Amino acid sequence: MPGTVLLVAAAPLGRGRLVDAASVLPVLAAVPPAVLSGTDTANVVELADPLEPQAVLTRLRAAAAAPGPLTVYVAGQLQLDRRQRLPHLALARTTPSTVRYTALPWQWFREELRLRPAGATTLFLDLHADAETWQWLCAPRPPGPSPLDCGRDNTVYGRVARPPSRRGVAAPAYMKAVATILRSGRRPRTRNCTSRR
Repeated sequence: MPGTVLLVAAAPLGRGRLVDAASVLPVLAAVPPAVLSGTDTANVVELADPLEPQAVLTRLRAAAAAPGPLTVYVAGQLQLDRRQRLPHLALARTTPSTVRYTALPWQWFREELRLRPAGATTLFLDLHADAETWQWLCAPRPPGPSPLDCGRDNTVYGRVARPPSRRGVAAPAYMKAVATILRSGRRPRTRNCTSRR
């Protein structure tokens, strides 16, 4: 059965950009689709600097509904909705004051992937948090699911990085390293974990 691959590279345009997320797409595009998905054949959907959360949701929903294994690669920037204090994936038009309307709520990943069969979904995440979101992620919280929970039956690899220096825009180094490994023709087999750095 063919697999499905969803590549999402998202960050605000202009001064609010913390990471050049789209720079990883050419590296991932050099990896054969079958290797990206871990299946004999795969359909690949790529979203580079998307503008609208509903457009990303539509692609995510279609990928989640596809039969067979699903692999989601997300490189991007996390910001908080200041009203509800929920993490969002910032999109091209996102500013600190418009997160609620112009960014993708992280919980949408969990909601769209929750009905997939156990073990059929793998996510690779390379995320950079702004200063406010980084403090929120590092704050003590009661036991329970992670604020970046992607669903208990899904395998997640990746990192959440602290904000880069004020003068710089970070590179999605983790995702580029994953792409380099995949270009060698093999998928990493490690334990399910997401780290903060």
